[in-house]
Amino acid sequence: MKKYLGFSLVTLGIFGILLVSSIFTVDQRSQVVVLQFGELKRVVDTPGLKLKIPFIEDVTYYDKRVLDFDLPAIPITTGDQKRIVVDTYTRYRINNPVVFFRTIKPADEQGAAMRLEALISSTVRNVIGKIPLRSLLTEERAKTMERIHQEVKLLTEPLGMDVIDIRIIRTELPIENRKAVFSRMNSELERIAKENLAKGAERAQTIRSTAEKDRAIILAEAQKEAQKIKGEGEAKALEIVSSTLGKDPDFYTFYRSLEAYKKTLKSDSIMILSTESELFKYFSNPEKNVR
Repeated sequence: MKKYLGFSLVTLGIFGILLVSSIFTVDQRSQVVVLQFGELKRVVDTPGLKLKIPFIEDVTYYDKRVLDFDLPAIPITTGDQKRIVVDTYTRYRINNPVVFFRTIKPADEQGAAMRLEALISSTVRNVIGKIPLRSLLTEERAKTMERIHQEVKLLTEPLGMDVIDIRIIRTELPIENRKAVFSRMNSELERIAKENLAKGAERAQTIRSTAEKDRAIILAEAQKEAQKIKGEGEAKALEIVSSTLGKDPDFYTFYRSLEAYKKTLKSDSIMILSTESELFKYFSNPEKNVR
């Protein structure tokens, strides 16, 4: 009886060990590669309790979530021969665990980090090495990051990884080069400023010359129009005078004489004339001279 009880306990213990060894859990954040003697058998990516052959099959877990990788700062020479230090960070996902297991050694996040470091470092050096430092300080920076992202994405797709984003988080000069580079940048900015000032002065002179030319043309046309209007007015006046003379020449003569009196006989004027002077024609006998 004791022997039978002991055998039963051993049997139950072995069964329990086999049961525990044959069950594994997959949650919604993970995907599992099932291996048999180190060879890939299947992939499990649905959550829940799963079964495997105990002691024969083994499982490797891969995260479904977006993972981060920070590339250590690397020195780079830009297209305009300036030395800088660049930091980047990468966000990626293991989207094909089968390919990832077969191509990445070791087939884990550490192995992924090693491959990403090599690929991203070479791509960043290649892209930034062809552009001037100024491009990293303007809106061209976003285009540069997108170019790096696309090139790394193409390189990592055959590795079972999907690179979602790559960002340049720090771009600065090496300490030993900062003073010289800042001096060259200041000189370049001063040159650009002087060039822009010269172009501005040239443009201003062109605008002033054009304005003076337009002013002269407008004044000439205005004077021409004024002379035309004045001539038309004088012609109209002569026409009126001519028509008036034809109707009553004596009255016109009388009116002109009054105008002459008005201009000549002022309060401070002194004139010594004969009474027979033509000027006093209408004073000597106005009834006779004016009808």
